[in-house]
Amino acid sequence: MRTIMGFVDPYLLPASLWLVMFSMGLSLGPQDFRRIIGKSRAFLVGVASMLLVAPAVGTALAFGFAPTPALTMGFILLATCPGGLLSNLVTDLAGGDLALSVCLSLFTSAIYIFSLPLIAHFALQQVYGESQIIQVPILSSMQHILMITAFPIATGMAFRLAAAGRADRIRPYLRNGATWTLTIIFGLIIVEQWDTLKSSFGIVLAMVVAMNFTNFLVALGLSKLAAMTRRERTAIVVEHLIRQEATAIYVAVSLLHRDDMSLPMIINTFVGMAFSVVFVGALRRRREKRAGLEETVS
Repeated sequence: MRTIMGFVDPYLLPASLWLVMFSMGLSLGPQDFRRIIGKSRAFLVGVASMLLVAPAVGTALAFGFAPTPALTMGFILLATCPGGLLSNLVTDLAGGDLALSVCLSLFTSAIYIFSLPLIAHFALQQVYGESQIIQVPILSSMQHILMITAFPIATGMAFRLAAAGRADRIRPYLRNGATWTLTIIFGLIIVEQWDTLKSSFGIVLAMVVAMNFTNFLVALGLSKLAAMTRRERTAIVVEHLIRQEATAIYVAVSLLHRDDMSLPMIINTFVGMAFSVVFVGALRRRREKRAGLEETVS
C-alpha cells in the first residue's frame, strides 16, 4: 500500500485533478467570469462567509468541545481552510455556478496562504500560550495552486475557443474518467488511513460533523438572504463543505511535528465529501422530479 500511495500522491492525484480542471475549462468562456465581475454579490458573500463566518464557527467548536489542546489547534487550522480544489468538480457535477466556484477557490486560497502564518501564530498563543514563527512556502504553494487549477482551466478554455464542437464531445469522457480515478484514489486513502479513522469515532467525529452541518446551514442561509440563484447557492454551499486540508495538515505534521493535530483534517476529508454527495444527490433528485412534472404538464 505504501508503494501504491507513493505513486498516487506525487503523480496520479495531480494528474487526475489536472484533467478534471481541464475538462471544466472546456465548458467555460470569458463571459462566465465577466458575469461574476458584473454581478459580484454572490462572490462577495461567499468570500466573507469563507473568511469570517466559517472560521468563527470552527474556532468556537474547537474551544468549546475539543478534548485536547492539540485537537483544539487542529480544529482551528481546519476551520480556516479555504475551499478545496475538488469543490470545483463537485459544483460542476451538481449543476452549480462553476465560474463562481473557481473564483472563490482561487481567491480564498491566495488569502489563506498569506494569512496562514498569522493564523497559526494566533492559535498557538491562544491554545498553548506560546508563539512560533510559521514559515509557509508561499511562492511554491501559489505555484502549485495555479498549476493545478488556473492553468488547466485556461488551457481548456483556449481549446474550446479553438474547437468548440470537439470540446463538447470529449468533455464528458475526460470528466468521467478523471472522476472515477479520483474515486479509486480516495478508496486507497481510506484503506491506508483506516486505523486512524477507527480511532477517531467519538467526540472528534461528532465535532467534524457538527462543523460541516453548521457551515452548510450558514452557507445556505446567507445565499438565500442574498437572493442568489440556485446555481450560485450550490457553488457557495459546496465551497463550505469541501476544504483544502492538505496545507493545514502540512503545518500540523511537518512544521509543528504533531500528527494528532491532523486528525480533524483527515476526518473532514471524508465527512465533507459525504455531505457534498448527499447534497448533490438531493439536487439531482429535485431536478429530475421537476423535469418529470414539466413533461407531465406538457
